[in-house]
Amino acid sequence: MKGALAQLGERLPCTQEVGSSILPGSTKFFLILKVINNIKEMFYERALITKKVALVPTMGSLHKGHEALLKRSKEISDITIASLFINPKQFDSHKDYARYPTSIDSDLSIFEQNKVEIVFMPGKDEMYKNNFNSVIKIKDLNNELEGSYRKGHMDGVSTVVMKLFNITKPNIALFGEKDFQQLKVIEKMVYDFSMDIKIEPVETVRDSHGLALSSRNFLLNKSQRISAQSISKSLKLAIVAFKKGQVVTNEVCKIVIDYLDKVEEVKLEYVTIRTLDTFKEIKSIKGPFVLLIAAYIGDIRLIDNYVFR
Repeated sequence: MKGALAQLGERLPCTQEVGSSILPGSTKFFLILKVINNIKEMFYERALITKKVALVPTMGSLHKGHEALLKRSKEISDITIASLFINPKQFDSHKDYARYPTSIDSDLSIFEQNKVEIVFMPGKDEMYKNNFNSVIKIKDLNNELEGSYRKGHMDGVSTVVMKLFNITKPNIALFGEKDFQQLKVIEKMVYDFSMDIKIEPVETVRDSHGLALSSRNFLLNKSQRISAQSISKSLKLAIVAFKKGQVVTNEVCKIVIDYLDKVEEVKLEYVTIRTLDTFKEIKSIKGPFVLLIAAYIGDIRLIDNYVFR
């Protein structure tokens, strides 16, 4: 496999890096591609190596949550393609897009440590040509919660993921459960369009204080990070109440609201309970559900959830 990819890298004029020159002192072989046609040509090699390919889409600023996706990918596939692209179409403001954290050298090091074979790292102009004018919209799912509070966000997510799927042609794609609505949108898109891709969810990874890992956490100062820990604490309190017999969703959500109302720097945007299968809002808990939350810590927006199966 290494030989096939090396030959491919050597003959693609727009390939960025091949081999150990990617990182100082590196001995790991992997390929960085920045041009869509290069990825497409790569699939001539797939006919030779007949391997199961997994895609791990990322926007960079990688953390242990991303590493969990990469590690799971290595367990269930033969080749891991990791994409690194900060998608402008899923931001509802230029300010939010401009300040999204970046750490390319660190990201490449993490890809290397996790034995990623191919990194797809296109620029904005490569992904969205001047005449790009298409949107993938999953009715209902794209318009509520994240899609409602962040106008165009879910449309941007489904559009870029569809494009990544068409470019990289994976057998498997991995997504974290922290972005639960995103996961449901992608699952529905794959189902509706009869795409031959297995969506592999990976559980949310948290730090020692329970804070769900997120690239946006890098933007938090020390005080804000402490305040942010209250988000997962409020969810735990709500789940405790449910396990003790409270099944009225308004009452369960009220526990979250009341707890966060006492925490400085936290401004709750929404808290809701949805069914796992249909993602519909419910009045009473009668089966598997997900408790979802979005809140601002200062001017930094974080999301979290608790999945009960």
